[in-house]
Amino acid sequence: MFKGDRNFAVGLFVSVAIAAFVFFVIWLTGRTGEQDLTRYTLLFHKDVSGLNVGGPVKYMGMKVGSVILMDIERVEGVKIRVDIDVLSSTPVDSGTFASLALQGITGVAVVNLETEQGEHPPLAVLPDRDYPIIPVRIVGFSALMSNAPEIMNKLNNILGQAEKILGEENQSAIAATLENIKVLTETLAAEREAIGALPNNLNATVADIQATVKQLQVMISELQPGITSTIENVDQSSKNLASLTGRVDGMLQRHEQDIGRFVEDGLAGAPALMEQTRKVLRDLEKMLQDLQDGPSQLIYRHDENAVEIEP
Repeated sequence: MFKGDRNFAVGLFVSVAIAAFVFFVIWLTGRTGEQDLTRYTLLFHKDVSGLNVGGPVKYMGMKVGSVILMDIERVEGVKIRVDIDVLSSTPVDSGTFASLALQGITGVAVVNLETEQGEHPPLAVLPDRDYPIIPVRIVGFSALMSNAPEIMNKLNNILGQAEKILGEENQSAIAATLENIKVLTETLAAEREAIGALPNNLNATVADIQATVKQLQVMISELQPGITSTIENVDQSSKNLASLTGRVDGMLQRHEQDIGRFVEDGLAGAPALMEQTRKVLRDLEKMLQDLQDGPSQLIYRHDENAVEIEP
């Protein structure tokens, strides 16, 4: 009956094929358009090259959603805001984090979600946000690529230092150092017999030291009785001195008043006594002088007022 209308047959065949393909895709993914989706926000501080709107979102490798929006956000610095729609059945909580992963060798990036082990509270919505924010971590190859400039700078610095070390001046110094090491090695090889004898010499020295220590121990043991007796005598002398000091202190306390009177009375008359003594000494000195000049004066003293009569 389609003999006269081939276009209708072709159209019917194409429609059936498309419907079968759509049914096959829905069956393969195990999802329908009626499944609930939840929107989350990701904030990237690093490069997101390869990620596009419509790109897949995977949870531990399984596709659970797609990228809905990408925009530049200038709040507390420059960030790349990425909004994703994820199946509501996906176990997203405060322990979930997002990262970028490259898919194949084409350079296309996908958002991968993972959750840390353990129980975690639900992911809350911040007051200034429309959707919950899933933290972003740089892991795997993305972390390596994000740190590539810093790594290259460090490598350049290392190569620069190596170039300085291997310069002409340092090469000469290194060559001289190697030559000195060679000379030292040859010298040690020539003196290997003397070096080999060092342990024996050390052992002999240690034996001499041990013998000296033993002699000192014997000497100390012999001197110990005398030392002990000397210490005892010193101790007894200290005790006697302490006893004598105590007796002197007691005597001073008993005669404190007598000593005070002696100091006040006796010592006070000492200047007068000394003056009288000096006077007696002067008189005695004068008498001795007179005796030397005329010893007869002791028997007869000439009267200065007498009148001499001539014969």
